[in-house]
Amino acid sequence: MSSNKQSVMMQHTLHELSNRNSYSKSLQKRPYVLALITSHLIGMEPGLLYLKDLTSKQCMLRISVEDSIYSYDERNDLLRIIGNDDWISLQRLSEKNKIDIVFLPILSFSLVSDILSYNEQRPFVRLILHSLMTGKKVIALNIGINDSHQLWRVKGMDKGSLSFKRKLKEQMIQLKGLGIDLINEDDSFDVFLNNSLKKSIVTAETIRYLHGQNQQTLSVSNQTIITPLAKDMARELNIAIITE
Repeated sequence: MSSNKQSVMMQHTLHELSNRNSYSKSLQKRPYVLALITSHLIGMEPGLLYLKDLTSKQCMLRISVEDSIYSYDERNDLLRIIGNDDWISLQRLSEKNKIDIVFLPILSFSLVSDILSYNEQRPFVRLILHSLMTGKKVIALNIGINDSHQLWRVKGMDKGSLSFKRKLKEQMIQLKGLGIDLINEDDSFDVFLNNSLKKSIVTAETIRYLHGQNQQTLSVSNQTIITPLAKDMARELNIAIITE
């Protein structure tokens, strides 16, 4: 990002500070969007360009990149393309981060496989599963799993077997079944931003899952609905529900 442009991280920080001021209640709350970046055999360009456009939207877009990606692109190159320096390291990534929407701009084969096998040992997958179970929106560009996309043809990677292509379509159906929205790169993100602050629900199943993961706190917005059974279970399991 050029030095004459204000840091996106600084813009987000100033916005958060303004919202804490009692005289700034008229400020519109911006949804928190966390983009999780992986790499893909067909390339990363469409996902990165979508993120560049999303950076200009009325949201708090933050980015986390898997360590393996640095063998393909340096951090500065990614920053330059996206135009966003508000990054969260893999070590700081957790369910406690403020998130309204999880966005997967590059749906890699390994990420799809780990999501569908519930591999919670992978930080990205753990966060995705937690988001789905706590009512947060998870959205993914479908390019990485859509073999009919023109990018596959451009890269000469559209010649897989019928069995392989059928498997990809089955995985798309499974991802949708989990509650993940699959979109094209020309689809607008605005509808998700407008709907992201609607009330989510915390159930007893959510509390039971957190207990199984040895989590002692759950941060929710003041718009979140917590079922009576969830409150009772949280007290029984000594899990603190914190409203932000």
